[in-house]
Amino acid sequence: MAKSWDEYAADWDNEPSALLYADKAFESLQKIVDIQDLRVLDFGCGTGLLSQKLSPLVKDIVALDSSEAMIEQLDGKQLHNVEPVVDILTRGLVAMHPAFRHQFDLVVASSVCSFLPNYSDVADIVFSLLDKGKYFVHWDWFSEHNEAGAMTPTHVLQVLSSVGFDEVEVTTPFSIETPRGKSTVLMAIAKK
Repeated sequence: MAKSWDEYAADWDNEPSALLYADKAFESLQKIVDIQDLRVLDFGCGTGLLSQKLSPLVKDIVALDSSEAMIEQLDGKQLHNVEPVVDILTRGLVAMHPAFRHQFDLVVASSVCSFLPNYSDVADIVFSLLDKGKYFVHWDWFSEHNEAGAMTPTHVLQVLSSVGFDEVEVTTPFSIETPRGKSTVLMAIAKK
């Protein structure tokens, strides 16, 4: 039986490939978006490896993850401008939770979207959370053939364009050595 995300939480920050992924995602983000003083949603934040890098530079972060154990690890980092939320991203959450009372300047998702059963629905919700001219940037494992846990550029471009993003670009900014071998990361940059 597959492990739940809660079962990975305690050791996640000790996994070299997870640390490198967060480093490389942060570096690639800084090349395309000026993150100074932005209001950020870190969707599927896990233990907060990316939030931890963003925190000193941005205004504030809503860090959302469905795993309570992952959020507990994030809480232990005591990031002063990060508001952790344990939930899944739905229209109901957005309508009811006070953390979502304002629009975001940037939504990031690091190795999240390829695991979603409803990527198109979530992309539509993310679109609604952003102000005009702002960005949704996500990183996922690259695939040419819609493999489980990975995404194709064609699928990403189609979905993000169909929900209304004006500009969508998909790149492969880095590769990482993982326990399963070298894997390439896809980065989607969608501007509203």
